This record gives sequence, C-alpha cells and structure tokens, in this order.
Amino acid sequence: MRIALKDITNQFVLPLWNKKALHVVDAFVDESAEIQTTFFSGHGPQALKDSVQQVFNAFSAFEFSIQTIIKNDNQLIYQWRGSAIHTGPVLNVFPKRSRVFFSGIISVEMREGTIIKYHSFCNTPHALNAPDTSPPPDLSVDFSFEAEDIIDAVKGVTGKRLTKREVECLSLWLKGFSIKDTAKVLGGLSSRTIQTFRENIKRKLNVETYQQLFSTIQTSGVIAVLLD
Repeated sequence: MRIALKDITNQFVLPLWNKKALHVVDAFVDESAEIQTTFFSGHGPQALKDSVQQVFNAFSAFEFSIQTIIKNDNQLIYQWRGSAIHTGPVLNVFPKRSRVFFSGIISVEMREGTIIKYHSFCNTPHALNAPDTSPPPDLSVDFSFEAEDIIDAVKGVTGKRLTKREVECLSLWLKGFSIKDTAKVLGGLSSRTIQTFRENIKRKLNVETYQQLFSTIQTSGVIAVLLD
C-alpha cells in the first residue's frame, strides 16, 4: 500500500508505537527496506515487526510522544520521548517492574510511496541501568561513551577531527537539547560558546541542517552511541 510522506506520522509512526498496530508495518514497509534499531538489524517488514515486538515484550504501559519532526525531501526525522514499565527481559537486563524513561530518534525514508529505510536509535541501554525510577531531568546527562572512539570514527568518514567538547555538544544536539540547556549541561558555559561549538561542528562536518548532520553521523556508525 502506498502512503504519502505527510501521512507517515498519523498513519504509521503513532499507530505503531501508541496502539501496537503492527499491521501498518506490512502495509507500508517495502519488502527490501533497510531496518536498523537499537535492538535489531535486518531487512523488510518482518525485521521491523520483530524489533518492535521485542520492545513490547519487554515493556508494558508504553507511552510515546514526538517532540520534534524534521522533514527533508523524502525523509522524516522524529525526536521522541517515552516511558514504560519494564516487565520483561531485554538487552540482558531482567525486569525491574518499575517505570523507565527514555528518548531517541526515528528516521523514516520513503521512495514511491513506500518506506525503504527505518532507523531508530534510543538510550534504552542507559535507561535500564538508571539508579532510580524517576524521570531523569533533562539537564542531568552522563556521557558514558569514549570520546576518542567517536572522534576517530567521525574523522574516518569526514577527515575532520572534533574536540571532546564538540563531541559532547554533538551528542546533546542530536538528542534535541537547546543551546541554552546544552550550556547548562556542559558546566554552565555561555550560549555564545555553545553556538560556536555548533558552528565548528557544522564547518568540520560540512553540514548546514540537522538532517545533514544526522545523515553524516549515521554514516560514521556512532549515532547509537551518541544517543545513549
């Protein structure tokens, strides 16, 4: 079944995650679609359904809300937040029977009315190991990744070397943090300093838009780490 890009949100993304409507996957996802998520990697509708079902098997009372939608030609990028009760084993973590809070990004790419790419990355691994069950404050961030590994991976794709601070700023930018909140997370820096970091990142990676930034970081293979 064909679907217009403008209808993806209400006819595919929201029914899939808020109503567990797995039938929309069969309806709109191409048989050879590239599927990459925090839990699964494969091709076609069944790969996406297996990934989504794994989430629903591990979590109940799932709540999903879209924070931002970014449109570019044949692609939609969603910044989202969610919460659920951890009721089943996932990623080698046994159920806590408590509510966990997470956030992430979904990228949907289309061609001729069908979905040909579905990429989804979220901080579920980090959320599952959070010390308590209260929603983590937006301004409480623990950078658990090795910055040098990120720097090397990005340099391998772009030929440009980011600084450790720029990597931290990049991580928060991908997660949808504002310039003001990024400044607070990074130790009370000024908004002007964060704006300079972002301009440096754009210049080094040769990007102008968030979509271009997302695509470049996807290519480097480290987006899942930066979003954790």
